[in-house]
Amino acid sequence: MNSRDRCLVSLHHREPDRVPFDLAGSAQTGIHVTAYANLRRYLGLPEREPKVRNLIGQIAEPDEDLLDILRVDTRLIPQAAPLLWRRLLDGNPDDPKVRDEVDAWAFTDEWGIGWRMPKDGGFYFDMVRHPLDGESPEEQEKKYSWPDPLSPRRFEGLKARIQAARRMGKLVVLNGPCAGILEVYSWLRGYLRFYIDLAESTRRVEVFLDRLLEFKSTFWTRALAEFGDSVDVINEADDMAGQNGLLLSPETYRRLIKPRHARLFAAIKKAAPHVKVFFHSCGAIRPLIPDLIEAGVDILNPVQISAKGMAPFELKREFGKDLVFWGGGVDTQGIFATGKPQEIRVHVQKNIEALAPGGGFVFATVHNTQANVPPQNFMAMWETLQEYGI
Repeated sequence: MNSRDRCLVSLHHREPDRVPFDLAGSAQTGIHVTAYANLRRYLGLPEREPKVRNLIGQIAEPDEDLLDILRVDTRLIPQAAPLLWRRLLDGNPDDPKVRDEVDAWAFTDEWGIGWRMPKDGGFYFDMVRHPLDGESPEEQEKKYSWPDPLSPRRFEGLKARIQAARRMGKLVVLNGPCAGILEVYSWLRGYLRFYIDLAESTRRVEVFLDRLLEFKSTFWTRALAEFGDSVDVINEADDMAGQNGLLLSPETYRRLIKPRHARLFAAIKKAAPHVKVFFHSCGAIRPLIPDLIEAGVDILNPVQISAKGMAPFELKREFGKDLVFWGGGVDTQGIFATGKPQEIRVHVQKNIEALAPGGGFVFATVHNTQANVPPQNFMAMWETLQEYGI
């Protein structure tokens, strides 16, 4: 059974020869460049300057030698980086939207959202500018330049990377063109005005969400028409919960967001009926899980087991027949960085026992492995999976 076979068996709710293992097979299961460099050193691999896959989160593009050693079953095919990101990464910030400030790197992305990361002690970029944060977004929108979902650079190199992953027998995951429709709207408006809009300006929210839905649907229809036969999973997301509860009411989700999620996932399934919809939503998302299933979600990530109502045994019992759980392997908020290796082993074993029976589980960290995770803890997680994930 190769990696792809193993994953597909589990995605169809049957037990494979061993629990599939994912590292960097989605936009939310990667590893920070600092932790990645430390892990390579710990494993005795040649030192290399880490390539950055996700500039904002400083997430590494793992090399195949490390992925092979760890027997990683998945491969994410991300979109080509926008040109201004490349210039920043190459140390040549010649685009006027990119600034090499005295104490920070700063850039404006293709949506007009401003980002900044301190040079001294910065681990990732924070949002510092929201292009539609004024009181009259309709006037701002008239001047706003929407990104092109069919920009040729989004598709650069995808075919070759997809074919390479298939030749290796890996599960192929294709990443989306941007964050979720609700997230992007909140980033364009800024969080304060975003929540005011949800309460007072329903029509405004609907107009923006429909525009973002059109953007995503256009991208996915083209991408899956071209590559869908070789893609197994698509990576979508919308963060809608915090540590202790939802960020919006279930009624608001069902009225404004769920119908648009359903239309998006239906468009994806129409373009490629065999493709599984991987949906990332952090936090205490449990009250919305039945709605997500109805909307067309096949795979839930990150399974944030430290959040309220997200106990893995209960989730598996209640939703395991309808959802694949991708994540939930180790709590990246706490024990992964601060615990001792033996504590990691006990923790990981319990999560495997909760989520693995009957299939429908891909082991991954709860979210991206952060910079402060010791390589000893990472390997304690991995070794426990090898022992108990069979």
